[in-house]
Amino acid sequence: MNDLALILKSLDFAAFRHKGQLRKGEGSTPYINHPIQVANLLANYAGEADPVLISAAILHDVVEDTVNSTSERDELIDQISEIFGEEILSLTLEVTDDKTLDKFERKKLQIESASHKSDRAKKLKIADKIMNLRDLTDNPPSDWSRGRITDYFDWAEKVVEGLRGVSQILDDLFDEDLAIARARYEVKVRWDRDIMA
Repeated sequence: MNDLALILKSLDFAAFRHKGQLRKGEGSTPYINHPIQVANLLANYAGEADPVLISAAILHDVVEDTVNSTSERDELIDQISEIFGEEILSLTLEVTDDKTLDKFERKKLQIESASHKSDRAKKLKIADKIMNLRDLTDNPPSDWSRGRITDYFDWAEKVVEGLRGVSQILDDLFDEDLAIARARYEVKVRWDRDIMA
């Protein structure tokens, strides 16, 4: 399979798996937009031309967010292996959280494991965190408090600390987006205080 065919096959597969899913933001954005944006960030802003990385970016949430049981997960993993091969499967699983663990444990593991990931996985994780920052800044979930959002910023910064050094472009983009996100939320806090006064 050539590079373009591989990427298009990844898009088709991810679009089918994420069919009907929406992101958590108020805008009810189709879920598939997120992996496409992560892949686009890697290819068109960070200059990454590795088709394995781009395909895994498109597939990065499929195992984590489209199955409801261990048997479904195992079946999906077999499908990805058969269709895309072990290299893409391995990278996809390297950035996939274990949903059998509680949220606190998963978040802690992301911080602890960040520095031990492959260079490809580090790039993918940074790009994912950048897009999550942008989503939270521009289209936050309606049921997330400001505190929960700013806690996410702090946690993402800790995760990315262990991922740094594989792409200066991605490191810089993360820092810029984090600064923008924090500044916007600081303005919102001040605005709310002024209204309440």
